[in-house]
Amino acid sequence: MSNNHTVLNFSKTDKVILWLGFPLMGLVIGWILPSIAKWGSSLPWVPFEGPLKLIASYNGAWVGFITMILGLIAGVILTLLSFHESLEMSIYDDRVILKLRDDEIILKKKDISLVFMDKKQLVLLGIDEKELFRCKQELNKSRVANAFIKHNYLWSDTDPFKNDFKTWVVDCPDLSPAANALLKARKIAIEKGDDDEAFQLIRELWKLGVSVKENDNRQYYR
Repeated sequence: MSNNHTVLNFSKTDKVILWLGFPLMGLVIGWILPSIAKWGSSLPWVPFEGPLKLIASYNGAWVGFITMILGLIAGVILTLLSFHESLEMSIYDDRVILKLRDDEIILKKKDISLVFMDKKQLVLLGIDEKELFRCKQELNKSRVANAFIKHNYLWSDTDPFKNDFKTWVVDCPDLSPAANALLKARKIAIEKGDDDEAFQLIRELWKLGVSVKENDNRQYYR
């Protein structure tokens, strides 16, 4: 088993920008928040009127200091969430390891027939041409392509099955009751913004041989 591999995730520059950017943004917002609160609390149409009035009711330099600290904490949390929600790919000559949140998926090269990008989503197809994996990632397409080609995976610049997807409707007759039930549950998860639940449900659909993608909260299958 080869140990030579390529890891695709945030670059060192990206990590520095994230660690500096979000906390710095939080500090700036925290610094100006008391002034915004005093101005906004006088306008009845401004959202979050209650919290703004609460902040505006306090006086003194300590208020700005507290809001800056809170902004810094919020920036750090946002940075950690960005790392937690990002897809990490480790590409070996004989396997691909995909890490997302608390999940780790290992796919053997012999089970992968094709790799491509569908807009910002990485897609890996099995030997039956069904999807083994699909997930959004933020890296440059050429960087992802070069990494897979380097390890001799078959890469396509386009989705060869793009026109095969159909709009899913409740109790779709083309699908099994189990697949329809999973798609119903996934629709609810998408509407709630529960990305982790939506991902767990699509993993079950992959096991059933159903390829799924979504656009504007609408699901499509093949």
